[in-house]
Amino acid sequence: MAQLLTHLLPGRSTDIQPAVLGAHDDPYDSGMWPWHREAILGDHAYWQNGHRLLVLGPKNAEDQTHVPFLVDGTALDAAEKIVITIDYSPFPWTMTFYCGRALPLVGFGVKYEVGGPLRASVALADGTWAMGAHFVSAIGGGCSAPALAHDQPDWQDGFGELRAKLWSETGRLRIWLRHPQDTGLAPGLPAHHLTDLLVEDLSGKEICRLELGEPVEENPVLTLLLPKELASDDVIIRARDNNGYIFEGRVETSA
Repeated sequence: MAQLLTHLLPGRSTDIQPAVLGAHDDPYDSGMWPWHREAILGDHAYWQNGHRLLVLGPKNAEDQTHVPFLVDGTALDAAEKIVITIDYSPFPWTMTFYCGRALPLVGFGVKYEVGGPLRASVALADGTWAMGAHFVSAIGGGCSAPALAHDQPDWQDGFGELRAKLWSETGRLRIWLRHPQDTGLAPGLPAHHLTDLLVEDLSGKEICRLELGEPVEENPVLTLLLPKELASDDVIIRARDNNGYIFEGRVETSA
């Protein structure tokens, strides 16, 4: 049986235990984190390990084109946005979730090009950042593989189909959109991926929004959490991609 050796990558040290980490120690000792932190969060970003921030994902990527994660920042004080990055991806920035009136929780799936940490950096109201991370061992190739949709000659017939459900009792909002999410790395396939997704109330006022990048999985499924007072009424979903296509629909609340 072949054995994955991604635990030997830089940043996979298991000798460091979170309990003994300092506030500014990288739990994965990754050479990419300082670069991404400066480029994506800003030159002067003040960050520390968010011990109350949960980043949940699998230990191993069974499917490199679909690696599910849940980021839960509801225990943090005054979270404003969540930035998702992947250390060893050709597209390190994955998404930014602007919480707005939603709770700071987002579930999503990504493609993994090679094993490494996925990080969630949460911007707090006082100008600081809380960082949490999770390491996934993966053979990789997810970002450079063509979308499965291209194996189907009629894949465009269902392109842009939007499905969603909102549970009024819990506030959970689950969104599914049929989209190939081509990164542009597969031969002969130009980049074609979602760039924005907006959740509005019926008056047209923004509840929350996401900016999305190439690593987000094909036919993405997103999970959000709304306060119960917002989940008691229908919401509007609006999305667009880098080719100018617009997708929208109304989600009726249900028990």
